[in-house]
Amino acid sequence: MRYRGWKVWMSYDMHVSLLAIFYVLIVDNLFRPFDSLILISSLGFYFMYGFLINDFYDMPYDIAAGKRRAVQELSGKVFIGIILLVVFISTLHLLYLKEPRYIATYVASYILATLYSAPPIRFKNRGVLGIIINGFIEKMLPVLAVFAFFTHFGIDTLIFLIASFFIGIVDILTHQIYDYDGDLRNRIQTFVVDIGIEKGLKIFKSFISPFSAVLMVIFSLLICIKVQYASFIAFLIFITYAVAFLLISKGKLSREENVFPLYMACLFFLIHNTFPPFLAFILSIENHLNVSLLLVAVCSQYYVVKQRLEMIKKKVISHIEIFTEE
Repeated sequence: MRYRGWKVWMSYDMHVSLLAIFYVLIVDNLFRPFDSLILISSLGFYFMYGFLINDFYDMPYDIAAGKRRAVQELSGKVFIGIILLVVFISTLHLLYLKEPRYIATYVASYILATLYSAPPIRFKNRGVLGIIINGFIEKMLPVLAVFAFFTHFGIDTLIFLIASFFIGIVDILTHQIYDYDGDLRNRIQTFVVDIGIEKGLKIFKSFISPFSAVLMVIFSLLICIKVQYASFIAFLIFITYAVAFLLISKGKLSREENVFPLYMACLFFLIHNTFPPFLAFILSIENHLNVSLLLVAVCSQYYVVKQRLEMIKKKVISHIEIFTEE
């Protein structure tokens, strides 16, 4: 029960997928609450599988690095049994959903998620290719699966896919930068280890962050144009972060985060933590039976809200890490 992988239901990957689901339901004027809940559950078990398979093949590296994981207390047979159970449950979801394009995308995601960690390919140790595959499996392919399920394809689909891919790139690069010392010590060939921490930080801050920010602004504008009152919510978030920036400049608020630019933090919060609950709220107003989707959206924000409240108490903006075993 202490396993950090259960938190995938409240992860940034799930937030982006929820945003895609709620967006399509609103834009296409669809009323499919039960199908949407099954779809969300299906994606949750996919994310869980990705986490489990990654921790299974990373176990020797984690032990060597001194990282304690709850799954290390399990026998190999039990661990494999849990993985197979998740695969079985995922299959049951597909049998219910039946949409061929969704199934094809889902299965392709499963295969890539396995090859990302599993030898002999183990994409995560293949430098820039590992970064690209991670961008696919964590956000872009799940978002594509959502649009495939609802057969919604257009320019907005392309914007969702490109933006979600680069949001994933930002996520994995941030993770690799923070894990650099441990990865280097244990000879794990990540992209940042290959090029060095100084060059990795330079690429992240000079290219990846600005370029991804532009895409995220376009992404946010799309939501604001397509969904009524979303622009008002976006404006409130921008004002909030402007005030935070002012407080930091005056020394009334400190910032421990030394990798993630503040403007990126603002866009991340808007896309992951504000838009999904807001869109779910709009759906629940349109039909009260959609309140189940609102409950899912609100519950998915638990760990982020918890850590944000801690920051307010301490008056310190720190790096948020959802996947800790606490």
